[in-house]
Amino acid sequence: MCIRRGNPPQYDLIHDGGGTHEAIFKYRVQVDDVTAIGSGRSKKEAKHDAARNMLQRLREDHTSTPEPMVEEIMEVGDVMSPYKDNFTGNAIGALQELCMVNEIQLPKYELIGDEGPPHAKQFTIKCRVSKLTETAVARTKKQAKQSAANKMLNLLQSSLADVLSMTAVEKTDVSEKDSLEQISDIAVNKYKEFGTHINRTKTVIGQKISEYHLMLRSLKSDLLDKVKEDDSEVIEELNTDPVDLLNRLLTELNIDSELDTSVKTKDANCHAGILASSKGNQSHLVFLSMTTSPEAVLFGMGSSEFEARMTVAQKAIEYLKLMNI
Repeated sequence: MCIRRGNPPQYDLIHDGGGTHEAIFKYRVQVDDVTAIGSGRSKKEAKHDAARNMLQRLREDHTSTPEPMVEEIMEVGDVMSPYKDNFTGNAIGALQELCMVNEIQLPKYELIGDEGPPHAKQFTIKCRVSKLTETAVARTKKQAKQSAANKMLNLLQSSLADVLSMTAVEKTDVSEKDSLEQISDIAVNKYKEFGTHINRTKTVIGQKISEYHLMLRSLKSDLLDKVKEDDSEVIEELNTDPVDLLNRLLTELNIDSELDTSVKTKDANCHAGILASSKGNQSHLVFLSMTTSPEAVLFGMGSSEFEARMTVAQKAIEYLKLMNI
């Protein structure tokens, strides 16, 4: 607009960023006797901001401006800045820290788009954390990367809010007298909601699938240690009353067992159930499902339901022994 009228604007860099890791640039633009200043994270952004501020100054000072120029300024003044939605924080560092603290796979960034003329490039960056992806578009690769990281950070924080922190009620509903006991009870209840693997320092939300089958190694139980050591008393009970031995073992490990049959046994910490079906008059088939991580389903067969229950209990104890070695 100014060039067509023979009066091109003059831009001067008055602040070059100061050498910090979050540099701020400032430009001053002058048209006749009118000046305006703009700032931004890059020189282009600062120059664009200065131009917008100049247009605003000229539009506000329209009383001394020829009418044709006023109309032209009013049209240009509504142009949206390409830097308007740029993220200004350090989302990349915050996302990296969140992933490291919670043992999540570290984020990966990929340039998937590079469009537009040389003076107005648009870059598209994709941020990937495990199977989650977020994309962002900006005028610079650095800004697109920051925006994509910010989107992923918001996604993780909102999706994992219940896992990453206790609710306000859980934090405050504890008296001074019984604080340790109640906190312990809260932790156990939380544990039952999310599985049988307890991490007493924090909840690991980034467990690798390749290590999933190894989670049973973390289970601790004095009775399980005796089973692994082939203790003579335990071996005898394994042969005579494996069902009771299994129930006590599951109680110590805080493992639930799904039982869908008319025959059920229950105690305070363990729900054991077996689904039994008859085939003809000779054989019985019994299924036992344990809510370990990963979940285990075993079956036992015998000439009677009692024998089938004994068999499946022995198999379950052997399974826990082998998976905990």
